[in-house]
Amino acid sequence: MKARIYSQIKTLVDIRVDFSDRIIPIGTVGTIVECYRQPEGYAVDIAMPNHQLIGGYEYDNVILQPDQFSVMQETESSEATMQVESRS
Repeated sequence: MKARIYSQIKTLVDIRVDFSDRIIPIGTVGTIVECYRQPEGYAVDIAMPNHQLIGGYEYDNVILQPDQFSVMQETESSEATMQVESRS
């Protein structure tokens, strides 16, 4: 398996959300919340900035294939978290 639960990931491609017209852009950061073996897939919680909403984020859960994301290293995860917090 490519990743584990609670791993931070970054999307490598634009992702179309299943039940809407929304696109999750390349480079979006998320957290794996479930792993599937056959076929390999990952449920990922994603927070996308949306300044029109109270709290500043819109949340979604998507199923990603291994080729749609990269697992972030600990230093990348910390930097991404700091960037997200500084935008709030």
